[in-house]
Amino acid sequence: MSNRTRRPTIVIASLLSVGTLVGGWPLRTETRSAAAAGNELEESRREVRRLREQVQSLRSALNEAAELDKQRLAVISKALKGGGAPAPTPAVVAEASPRPEAPSLPRAPAAAPVAPSLPPRRKAAEVTTGVVRGKVELPKGEPVGYVYVENVFAPAVRSEKVVIEQVRKQFVPNWAVIQRGTTVEFPNTDSVYHNVFSQSSGNSFDLGLYNSTSAAKDHTFNEPGSVDIFCNIHPQMAASILVVPNRHFAKVKADGSFEISDIPGGKRKVVAWAPGSRLQVQWVELSPGETADVDFKLEGKLPGHKNKDGQQYGSYQ
Repeated sequence: MSNRTRRPTIVIASLLSVGTLVGGWPLRTETRSAAAAGNELEESRREVRRLREQVQSLRSALNEAAELDKQRLAVISKALKGGGAPAPTPAVVAEASPRPEAPSLPRAPAAAPVAPSLPPRRKAAEVTTGVVRGKVELPKGEPVGYVYVENVFAPAVRSEKVVIEQVRKQFVPNWAVIQRGTTVEFPNTDSVYHNVFSQSSGNSFDLGLYNSTSAAKDHTFNEPGSVDIFCNIHPQMAASILVVPNRHFAKVKADGSFEISDIPGGKRKVVAWAPGSRLQVQWVELSPGETADVDFKLEGKLPGHKNKDGQQYGSYQ
C-alpha cells in the first residue's frame, strides 16, 4: 500500500476515534449524574428516618412527662382530700453490732420531708347576673299578673303539656302561663261543636270544628308573647295564654311587687302581662351584680273581637 493510500485511512480512523470519544462522553456524564442523584435520594431517605426517630423519641418523652404530671396531681388530690400533706414514709435504718473500739459517729439529721406544692386557690366566681324588681299596677278585675325577661335565649321545652277544656261554652281555665315549646290540648266536653283558633302574631292556629265525640286537638306554642284564643262559633268563649321564652319570669304578688333574679347582665327587655290587658314593655340596662328597678301600669284590652275571617259573629250562640 502506498503512502497516499494509508493517509486517508489514518485520518478516517482518527476521526472515528474522536467521534467515539465525543459521542461517549455525554453517556458517561449521564451515568454519573444518575448515580449522584441516587446517592442524594438515599441520603434524603436516611435523613427522614433520623427525623422520624427523633420525633418518636420526643413523643415518648412527652408521654412520660404527662404520666409524671398525672401522678403528681393524684398525690396532691389525695393530700387535699385527707386534710393535709401525706405523712412522710419513715426511714429504715440498718443496725450493726456495736464496736467498742471505734467511737460511734454522730448521725446526720434526717432531711425534712418536702410537702407537695398546693395548687393556687381559685378566685371567687365573678358575678355575671343581676336582679330586676319593681311593681305592677293591674287593672281592676284582673286575676293575675306576670313579668318576664324576653331577650335571654333558652331552648324550647320538650314534652310539656297543658290542658284547657271547653266546658259549657267556656274555656276552663281561661288563662295559662307556659314556656315556649309547650303543647296545649283543647278537649271539647260539649256536645255542640267548637272551633278553637287564634290570630296572634307568631302563634296563629285553627283547630277546626269538633265536639265531644271527637278526639281532643292541640297546638304547640313556639313564639313568646301573649296569645288571644277564641271560638269561631261562640264569641263569649275567650282565653289568654302567655308564652314565656325562658325561666326568667315571676308572678306579681298581692301587693303588686315582683322580683326576677339570676338575669344575665346587659340591655334587657322586660315585659308585663295580665290575661285581659295589653302587654307593656320597658328596657333596662342591667349591670352584673346589681338590681334594676322598673314599674308597670297595665291597661285593659278593647272589648269585642271578630271571627277568624275578620267578620262580626252571627246570631248563633
